[in-house]
Amino acid sequence: MRQIKFALAAVLFATLAGTAIAQTNAGPAPAATSTQAADIARIEAYLNGLTTAQADFTFAAPDGAISKGVFYLSRPSKLRFEYTDPKGNLLIADGSYVIFWDAAQKEASNLPISSTPLSFLLKPTISLSDGLKVTRFEHAAGVIRATLVAAKGDADGAVTVAFADQPLELRGWRLQDGQGQITDVTFTNFKLGGTLDPALFHFDDPSGGKRHR
Repeated sequence: MRQIKFALAAVLFATLAGTAIAQTNAGPAPAATSTQAADIARIEAYLNGLTTAQADFTFAAPDGAISKGVFYLSRPSKLRFEYTDPKGNLLIADGSYVIFWDAAQKEASNLPISSTPLSFLLKPTISLSDGLKVTRFEHAAGVIRATLVAAKGDADGAVTVAFADQPLELRGWRLQDGQGQITDVTFTNFKLGGTLDPALFHFDDPSGGKRHR
């Protein structure tokens, strides 16, 4: 369980590489301007328009450790983070579960998608107002950032989503957990569309445990 919670920190929405983001405001969400509302509508339309995607990712953990690999997305409900450094680690959302394989420990952990923050990205319809609230919004220098917390309270932390503008493109995400720990994921070589092998989103436990689909 500890391993998968740590790994999940790597796959929550974050910032552009090297871009500092302010701490989340704990107070009520500010009222959206007409421009912000238009930007949020663009973001929702963009995310809902994603079907398949592939990108290189870099994961910066709270302890400073850096991991790299390839990200695959098949919406709704499926994604894959295939680590090349450290080689062998794997995180898959297979439609029902989020599964993390720790190659060094030779151990698999899993949680239902619905009980993880990944459910936001993997829902059939994405809405930034469905169980979420925007506590900070920035649009400057060709970058859009939106900081999100759970509508029922932000004790579990916040997620800041970052997009390049013109054209709109997902660049990464930052997680600030309830203890103030920061985790960043950044994407490069982001490619939309194309056919992905369904086997990418199946997990056969190398240790002989349960197979998840």
